[in-house]
Amino acid sequence: MLKSINGKSAIITGASSGIGKATAIALAHEGVNLVLTARSEDKLSKICKECSQYGITAKYYAGDITQEQTSIEVVKLAMKLFGKIDILIANAGIGLVQDFLDSSMDDYDRLMNTNMRGDYAICLHTLPKMVERHEGQVIITSSVTGINGHGDETAYSASKFANRGFAQSLNKAFRPKGIKICCMDPSATNTQFEINHGRTTAENNNSIMLTSEDIADSMVFVCKQSKNARIMEMRIASMSGD
Repeated sequence: MLKSINGKSAIITGASSGIGKATAIALAHEGVNLVLTARSEDKLSKICKECSQYGITAKYYAGDITQEQTSIEVVKLAMKLFGKIDILIANAGIGLVQDFLDSSMDDYDRLMNTNMRGDYAICLHTLPKMVERHEGQVIITSSVTGINGHGDETAYSASKFANRGFAQSLNKAFRPKGIKICCMDPSATNTQFEINHGRTTAENNNSIMLTSEDIADSMVFVCKQSKNARIMEMRIASMSGD
């Protein structure tokens, strides 16, 4: 039987749109209190108001996840509000569709800093709080491109392989400390993620993709496992995908 997560507290990075926003709303519906972070204060404010309608506490910290100070402040805020962090959704990410020879080292740095450095920092500052209680659930959003690299998403694929390796390493290190680590591997999802960075809205809408809500449901499912059960990795594809 899946456990209740009502009254739990969660941090979600990359929470201003797409999978992060959908996961915030899904967790709020389950009674989970939230601290959300992303760069857009306007979007975060609106999402917190929407989540609060479910009777939970939802606050935000607007900041750049590539800067370690953002993670420090987010964790500080969550501890001040709730005194604990039960769930971490390390979800901040950007994408880029382009031929490898058209890319630059600036492209590489931008993707790796957001997709991997951001995850590293938020985990670095959250996990000690979970270890103190010998309990916690971390979900790191990777991608199917972290399982099979895509030829037109070279830097993105590299960052997502890094996410998976990071999650696997954390799983080895923190399972004995009572912490569950899950790597979430969605296939193509219809969000604004790569719009104007190699994809268009029309192309997305003409494809049969997953929705952000599909992934959010999976996030909630992982969080509701019994204390003795852990999902180490979950790959999600649409019915039209391979």
